[in-house]
Amino acid sequence: MLNCSLNVVSGSSLELLDLVEQQRFGVEYQPLIDAHTGDILGYEALARFYHADGRAIPPLDVFQVLHDSPLMLAQVELQLKRLQMRYRPEGVALFLNLDPHAFSVCTDADGSGQNAMVNLLKGNTDLVIELIENTDVNDAKISNDVSELMRKQGIAIALDDVGAPGSMIAMNILSEVDYIKFDRSWLRDDLTENMQLLIKSVIGFARVSGKKTVLEGVESAEDLATAIKLGIDYVQGFFYQELFIQKRCFD
Repeated sequence: MLNCSLNVVSGSSLELLDLVEQQRFGVEYQPLIDAHTGDILGYEALARFYHADGRAIPPLDVFQVLHDSPLMLAQVELQLKRLQMRYRPEGVALFLNLDPHAFSVCTDADGSGQNAMVNLLKGNTDLVIELIENTDVNDAKISNDVSELMRKQGIAIALDDVGAPGSMIAMNILSEVDYIKFDRSWLRDDLTENMQLLIKSVIGFARVSGKKTVLEGVESAEDLATAIKLGIDYVQGFFYQELFIQKRCFD
């Protein structure tokens, strides 16, 4: 299916409102694979969006517009999480991305003094909440709040996109998560010696502190071999595309 961008300049708000009202959402489940045995640990649920004619819209386009409307962002995130949990593959872990800004808006959204997202997620088994690496101090604070609230509910935490260009790491969050997910940029051929030492050090820290590591963006046998050489526990990416599962809530 061809991608077609959401028009973020002209008429984007109306198109976005129609998308939300008609719930033209979908979910793609991408497996996390044991790098050494090939077993499936679980699936990451990724949001998908569609035009009225069925053409796919790049998720980044949608979320960029949604961030201009925090209440709509929170509404869409709640709807997506319900969809992602409804169709989740059985018997394995489910990894969910959680937008820190949507989470913040969900606090006391219904006047109960509680967080609607926490209420939605609590009680579900084998969940792992993925926190994105932070781009500013405020994001770091929100991510820390998310981590603490999820831990109180017994929900595991993963730090996503570690090492992605333009991001930063909150060390207190890194020290407490259950999974460390490395961005595919670590697969570049031009990593400096210090960068290679850094990723090996973080993997070593994960091993001695009981955390699991995941390398994202694995697209070839060569990428998989690199992950194994580094001592990565799990991998995910288009190398395993035949295992992807797609659902659309308007089918």
